[in-house]
Amino acid sequence: MSEDMTMRPVIVFLSTYTFFFLLHIVFAAKDLNLLFQIVAVVLVAMTFFCGPVLWMIGNNMKRTDFESSKIGYLLSLPLTIGIAYAYTDMEFQFVETVLALSLTTLTHWSWFQLMKAK
Repeated sequence: MSEDMTMRPVIVFLSTYTFFFLLHIVFAAKDLNLLFQIVAVVLVAMTFFCGPVLWMIGNNMKRTDFESSKIGYLLSLPLTIGIAYAYTDMEFQFVETVLALSLTTLTHWSWFQLMKAK
């Protein structure tokens, strides 16, 4: 599969993630707490399940390959650090960051095991 076909799901994912990230800033600024919380949950889910989400996007675009799941895991790592930073009131906390990185690693490892089994 060409590099262009592998990168399209990544571009769709990052565009969507950026859109939701901007929405969460707007909702926070306007004190729309329920909408803020909904978008925050979406961002967390997109972060911790980045590989599977990329695979699903690629599958819907008829560009299914396992490479996008691996890219998704690598992409999830800095996003996870950002999520941990946000949930610790904008302070870097080592234990919480390692816990968040462990969680995203576990979700992606589980996904890879599921994909290998098929």
